[in-house]
Amino acid sequence: MGKLAFFVWSLTAIGIITPVLALDTSIGEEGIFAERLQDEPLNLTGRKIAIGQVEIGRPIRYGFDKVAAWKPPYTLAGLFYRDEVAKANTYIDNHASMVASVMLSQDKRFKGVAPDARLYSGAVGSLKKGGQPEECLTSQHIALQNSGDVRAINFSFGESLQRDPRENAKLDGNALLTQCIDWSSRVHDVLYVIAGNQGKGGIPIPTDHYNGITAAYTAKRQGQYKKVDFANLSSLPVGIGRSLIKKEINQGSRRAIGLVAPGNKISLYDMKGKIVEVSGPVSRHLILRERLPYYKNTAIAKSVFSHPTGLQMLVVIKS
Repeated sequence: MGKLAFFVWSLTAIGIITPVLALDTSIGEEGIFAERLQDEPLNLTGRKIAIGQVEIGRPIRYGFDKVAAWKPPYTLAGLFYRDEVAKANTYIDNHASMVASVMLSQDKRFKGVAPDARLYSGAVGSLKKGGQPEECLTSQHIALQNSGDVRAINFSFGESLQRDPRENAKLDGNALLTQCIDWSSRVHDVLYVIAGNQGKGGIPIPTDHYNGITAAYTAKRQGQYKKVDFANLSSLPVGIGRSLIKKEINQGSRRAIGLVAPGNKISLYDMKGKIVEVSGPVSRHLILRERLPYYKNTAIAKSVFSHPTGLQMLVVIKS
């Protein structure tokens, strides 16, 4: 397959949003240092690579959505609502737009982590009218784009145990959505990047998968992103935290965190073109792996919310 590099990018866009003057350092030297990867001799920009994004909503597209107040610094390869082409002005989401900007932005002040990648975005839509079957359908549809060659699909959402229809539901890999992505990973040859859980009342399904990557986030300490957030723990802690997350601990060996990346106070473009600082429970970025074998079916081993709370993006770049 040649020389491969894996970029894992993730970000959360919930919480207090306030104007900021400077773009954030999480993509700079203190964080993922994206510029070094995009420049010579690596040239890791996502060129000719297709990636996927599945969320509750979808990014805005200038010239297609009349509500677009500005022209975002990215180009989308495809927009969908479940397994259909998205209609204008429907299921637009500010979070999804900010995420797409960080992934693909070609703005000189704030270049995305994979500015030349082809992004296919799918919206699940209102969870009041859908659930795991619709989430699975959307994921499969994204996996089939680009003639079936989508390297990775980011999940910026998840399901709660409370909404799982199984009796006494557990994080044991048997939830429909979990089985769906494990199956799709094998059949569609795609890597799913799943947001880590967010603690009590969080988004634990489908963190109990086998064939994808679960990404946790780190907070900044002494100028470096090095502390793993408590809510992303995959085994029972000692002390008071034990009772807080006991019901949302993954069963057996389905509990590993595959990767960690920077989080908290990330500066982004919102849907109106303003730079805002986002603070929330999960915020992950990009980690590089070079000269790795082609990633396929490796066992490395979110509560329903009114808005998206987490996401990761993985870009596989072949050079």
